[in-house]
Amino acid sequence: MKQTLLFGFSSFVFVVLLTGCTGQMAAPGLSAADKEEACINVDRKLIKVDKFLTILERNSAFHIAEADLAMEAPGITESNNKTRMLKDGNKRRAELEAKRQKLGCEPL
Repeated sequence: MKQTLLFGFSSFVFVVLLTGCTGQMAAPGLSAADKEEACINVDRKLIKVDKFLTILERNSAFHIAEADLAMEAPGITESNNKTRMLKDGNKRRAELEAKRQKLGCEPL
């Protein structure tokens, strides 16, 4: 029994070492077309966030509730408080800019 377990374990180790299997998945690289498409998507999201922040900055806190109904801002904020909405919008903009930089997109 011990001999069988020892043989099985040593065979497993040998196969793992031969194949170079480390259990880690290789990160897939983006092709040029995929990279360009990802950059375009991030740019579209940045434009939406910038538009959202512009509308917020132009309106008074009193009119934010009405503007909030007219604006489409899914994924930017869940708040109806102007200062919180601005913080969330700026945070989202920073996240998208970091993602854009990570992808290596051309500067705007």
